[in-house]
Amino acid sequence: MRMRTGRKAAALLAVLALAIAACGEAEEAPPAEPEAPAEDPADEPEEPAEDPAEEPEAGDPDALDLGYILPETGQLAFLGPPMISGVELAVEEINDAGGVLGNPINLLSGDEAGDTGIAAETASRLLASGVDAIVGAAATGMTLAIIDQVTGAGVVQCSPSNTGPGLTDYPDGGFYFRTAPTDALQGPVLAERVIGDANATVAVAARADDYGQGLLDATVGAFEAQGGEVVYADTYDPEAATFDSVVEAMVNSNADAYVVIAFAEGAAIVQGLLAAGVDTTDMYGADGIAGSAFAAEVDPGDPNVLDGMTFTAPSTQSTADFDAKLTEFRPDLEDRLFAAQSYDCVNIIALAAEAAGSTASADIQSQMIAVTNGDNACGTFVECKELLDAGESIAYQSAAGDALEFTENGEPSRGTYDVSEWIDGEFTTVDTVTGTVD
Repeated sequence: MRMRTGRKAAALLAVLALAIAACGEAEEAPPAEPEAPAEDPADEPEEPAEDPAEEPEAGDPDALDLGYILPETGQLAFLGPPMISGVELAVEEINDAGGVLGNPINLLSGDEAGDTGIAAETASRLLASGVDAIVGAAATGMTLAIIDQVTGAGVVQCSPSNTGPGLTDYPDGGFYFRTAPTDALQGPVLAERVIGDANATVAVAARADDYGQGLLDATVGAFEAQGGEVVYADTYDPEAATFDSVVEAMVNSNADAYVVIAFAEGAAIVQGLLAAGVDTTDMYGADGIAGSAFAAEVDPGDPNVLDGMTFTAPSTQSTADFDAKLTEFRPDLEDRLFAAQSYDCVNIIALAAEAAGSTASADIQSQMIAVTNGDNACGTFVECKELLDAGESIAYQSAAGDALEFTENGEPSRGTYDVSEWIDGEFTTVDTVTGTVD
């Protein structure tokens, strides 16, 4: 790993110096034993010298240093627990199996916080620590705030949840990857659902960022291609003090259906639509507000407030094996959106390092696509590593239960989406749809 050994050694020596000083102070107190302070410091320096050899994760240049930049706070904080759980589960499994190339993974945490400045500061900190790869960010806008920093430094970046179509051709030098399918696939799924519910016209409001614009364009294009009429389609400032003008424009369009592409601010728009008399059965949302927490944002006193509203999102479905493992690992986890995709990012990075025989980021990057497109399907680090050790090529299968088959742009060539509805106060998956990139 780049630039780590010196810093780790310096940090270790500093900690030891403090520990020795503390021991000296503790031993100077008893006046009956004046010799003790002189003897202990002489004995203690020999032990730290052996630690790096015994614990490769403390400074071995061959160990994989992995960081994440995910929403611990901010508008997408509801995604933090499932995504971080997916990362930590994968790291625990890999380390229990002997680590990557025989060394445990070092995991460093970081918050994107829904703030581009904080995300950039987090990226700077992780890069300065010498990470070999970063999982995140969650939001497309947060990734755009850090992607030049990360990929420009020649460090692999893998997002479990970026869906903005604009990232497909982003000039990242081949170092950016994502395990969530692009909204070029989600848009048609959302449009098909609206059309399938016998809606001839639609009004679409989307937050004015790369995520919102990308999904709006994909949804509108697919809706019109299927014979529907788009009577309103526009973006709004997600930082606006109120969204009354957005609600008014949507309602005045007299559409059959109303699509809201938003994050937490979408609650205010939905509140406005409800106040204007729009029925929840005519409302649709996407992954930014798909989850059990959104109803409480709209009305914390009424768990049935969104009954009838429909959403699409990258699938939370998983293999039975992954679902059982995640339940055991985090039994109190409620939402699971992007947990499987986060788990996938870690496994693909680790397997790429195994395939390359190196934890250097450039070597990992060279194998990221290959480990999803080989001849032998496998779904866990242990299973895939056994094949690699036997000289076989592998095709890592997502924990969501589908083949990833990365394209040359480092993203899934297919995507599976949940169609969910609020039914009797419960966020319920009613259908699963698969889309494929040609």
